[in-house]
Amino acid sequence: MNRHCKFAVLTTVFFITGAFLLYIPNVAGLADNTDFIRITQPVGMVPDKNLKFFYFQRRFEYIKSFDNLGDFLRFVINPGIKNESGFKSTQFIFVKTAQVLGGVIQYLKHNSIGHFDIVALSAVFLMLHAFSAALLFRTLKTGKPVPDLVILLMLVIILFNTGYLLYYNSLFGESVSLSGFLLWFSVLLSLAHSGEKKYPMLILYFASAIVFTGAKVSNIPLGFSMAVFSVYFLMHTERAAKKAVVIAGICLLLASAVYFYMAIPDWMEKTNNFHSVFFGILKNSENPEKDLQELGIDTKYSVLAGINAYADLKGFDIFSEEFQKEVHDKTGPFRVTLYYLKHPGRMLEKLNLSAEASVFIRPPYLGNYSPEDYTEILKFARRNSVWERIRKKFTGYALYALTAVFLLYLAITFYQIYLVKNQKYSLSPGYIPVKILLVIFAVSQWVFPVIGNGEADLIKHMFMFNLLLDTMIILLVTDIIKLALGKLLNPRIIISLSGLVIVTVILVIADKKIPDNDLIVFGEYRGKPLAWEVVEETDNYLFVVSKDVVDFRPFSSENNFWPESDIRKWLNDDSENGFLHEFSDDEKDRICSSERITLISPAFADLKESGFRPHYWFCIPGYVSQNYHEAYQVKNAEKVFLLSIYEWESYDFSRNKGVPYWLRTPYMLDMTVRIAGEDGYVYHKKADTENIGVLPAMIIKK
Repeated sequence: MNRHCKFAVLTTVFFITGAFLLYIPNVAGLADNTDFIRITQPVGMVPDKNLKFFYFQRRFEYIKSFDNLGDFLRFVINPGIKNESGFKSTQFIFVKTAQVLGGVIQYLKHNSIGHFDIVALSAVFLMLHAFSAALLFRTLKTGKPVPDLVILLMLVIILFNTGYLLYYNSLFGESVSLSGFLLWFSVLLSLAHSGEKKYPMLILYFASAIVFTGAKVSNIPLGFSMAVFSVYFLMHTERAAKKAVVIAGICLLLASAVYFYMAIPDWMEKTNNFHSVFFGILKNSENPEKDLQELGIDTKYSVLAGINAYADLKGFDIFSEEFQKEVHDKTGPFRVTLYYLKHPGRMLEKLNLSAEASVFIRPPYLGNYSPEDYTEILKFARRNSVWERIRKKFTGYALYALTAVFLLYLAITFYQIYLVKNQKYSLSPGYIPVKILLVIFAVSQWVFPVIGNGEADLIKHMFMFNLLLDTMIILLVTDIIKLALGKLLNPRIIISLSGLVIVTVILVIADKKIPDNDLIVFGEYRGKPLAWEVVEETDNYLFVVSKDVVDFRPFSSENNFWPESDIRKWLNDDSENGFLHEFSDDEKDRICSSERITLISPAFADLKESGFRPHYWFCIPGYVSQNYHEAYQVKNAEKVFLLSIYEWESYDFSRNKGVPYWLRTPYMLDMTVRIAGEDGYVYHKKADTENIGVLPAMIIKK
């Protein structure tokens, strides 16, 4: 089998692998977070608003049906619909291509076209993804069976992780960023390793760079960098015709970057700018007024500190001329960057938060299944999620883990430079510049999300950083393998590094799972004694949390208001059907009543006793309680209760129970409640969900 046939076979295998992960046993994708309207409205499709956030939408109805294929194709090419958001993106190229493919198939089967099946879109992306992965493997392979198998498995585990693939069954710009970057980088690496720069590869290089640049606003700076880097090909291309292709490609790429920068809608630019200041610099600031003065902004706007653009803006209009003059004209990415350079401590705080947010590949607040497959909201696809699970183990240590990866990557790179300089190692001339470009991209995407958009939707905005970091890891592992094969790395060093990684992972996992709290036995349920962790102790009292989930029950059949919930009544009920039924009279007498704060959702804001805004959701331990003390809240006398989000985060106890369990803190919507997931992160489910565990807490007399 010749080289091209092997490549075609591998591409096909990769495509089948991706299709299997996305479509079997049912189609999985990402739910809309309200961004889909930017794509669906201009092309004449209608998103289902009832599915957003909670359920993946596979089928999008067209604004009209078509009985004639010609009419449909004319509609796809020119829908005749005004683009209300003004959003411009290369994503439309892929959407329209998928519309045509899906429409033709639908017409051949039914003689009519009435909806768009997003599977057609993911199939297009999967073809590019498979081609890029195959090209990457062909460039990185060593020629040795065992090392090549390791590299191949690594590519499958990382690049075919479900967290990445799910974006292809969505209308997020990340789908184009993912496929566009992988295609661009695999072609770049192939060109760097190739002595001859062939015309098709050069054209594909610039075409994929343009596609990537126009996919999302955050990609535009990288597009300019790609254009600058492409000058490298001028210095390593002798033929005049190829130089002309490179010059034309650079000019087109620069023009595309300028076009998409100039095309950023005004509403998007102002929203991002607002977030960078008020949901970035001023969020958790000890002195918002002082920060505003430093930025040259009137301190009257300090009331907006820590508020996102979609919340109550205290009567201010961020799109008004007054706000433009007094805020937007005085800030922007450059001014925000200067602020963080003057306050490196604040920048480090944001980098730590960004690092923690980067442990997720997929957004953890968007469901992966349609309601036809699972009625439970926010149901996540677990197919090939090994890599994402490994990443999530480093929560609380993410900054150190990322720093270690960067340092090791740079150490290997400088070692390669040393070896090449001393003629001890042979590398393609372009490989080291590509590695350096990649690390520059990764560092920029670690910093840019907070500078450009504050902490708004941070987990999703770290997507590009995650992709760049994982690409760095692929090159790092491959380089170590090749150096080891060339006997340029001492085996002891490899064994030591491997051992260090394994020990570190074990220590991180152990640190999260081994509690040091005392245990007591108190009460019985269903004939079994109950064990409790002591999380706080005074001279007279113990604050205890059940060591294990005691039962699985709905939170409430009505709403997410804890004081009136079914679960609260059950926990304090000593009748035959109540939780306390098997407790002795002495044990029940020892359970103390204490006043506790409970947050309430906006639907019950009229009942609040204090607080002035909703409680913002974040899933990562250490940040979940963020604006807890400012949120709508009430105080109640409690005996047996569920932990609040603040108590859950504050007390040192074994949070991971292997199953999800309720907290008493609501989510924003009136039928959703926060839960601690089986992986130790905070999610939310509808209050009437039956398969969520109950983890009681109480204060008892000694």
